[in-house]
Amino acid sequence: MSVRWLAIWSLLLLMAGGNSAWSGTDYRLDAGDKISIQVYGEESMDVSATLGASGVIRYPFLGNITAKGKTTGELESLIEAGLRDGYLVNPQVRVRIDEFRPFFVNGEVRNPGGFPYSQGLTLRKALSLAGGLNESADPGKVFVVREQDKTQKKQRIDMDAPIHPGDIVSVEKSYFYIYGEVKSPGKYPLTDGLTFRMAISLAGGFTERASTDTVQVRHEGDKNGTRKESELDGSVDSGDIVTVKQSFF
Repeated sequence: MSVRWLAIWSLLLLMAGGNSAWSGTDYRLDAGDKISIQVYGEESMDVSATLGASGVIRYPFLGNITAKGKTTGELESLIEAGLRDGYLVNPQVRVRIDEFRPFFVNGEVRNPGGFPYSQGLTLRKALSLAGGLNESADPGKVFVVREQDKTQKKQRIDMDAPIHPGDIVSVEKSYFYIYGEVKSPGKYPLTDGLTFRMAISLAGGFTERASTDTVQVRHEGDKNGTRKESELDGSVDSGDIVTVKQSFF
């Protein structure tokens, strides 16, 4: 292969890489990724494949190759080395990701499930693709588990932060807590428009010793434990801890 043609081929590779939906060179292939493999000047060796759970693809002359866990560059080098060993003198291999594996949105959204990854995807756009938050969602409890994070720890990220293929977005249900002089104290799901009076009803109503005029409220996670007095027709917010006081009369 002439130097001139090698230069042209290299330029084509760079141009293709620039058009890819994923520009990170450390992106590692996994189940669900659709790839195409080309060898310059050897059209019979062109292969397209979607990685299954095993991450193994079958390639001419080389048989089964494990693509899972490799970058496109690593897979190119692996195939080039195999073809160079008795098949081609100087193989020039290009591996391109044609379609990325999906990302997932679970929990309190209108249309949970897996969605195709697209360039420039953010958390805000991901939630929009899933139909947005439903009426039971807690906007303050939206988490992401990064596929590449070995700890699989849930983390909060900014709404404009990027979402990557394989990431899992989860939206938790909104809750409030009610204690004190009610018949069934505990944790309850929050619905739109819920008032303290309605919350008390959900908790079985007042006990005989309850003060029926106001309640004390503080918010979950409030390190200072600040309480405020609220009228019964006030609105319950997500994470509120409601306490019905005992009457002294």
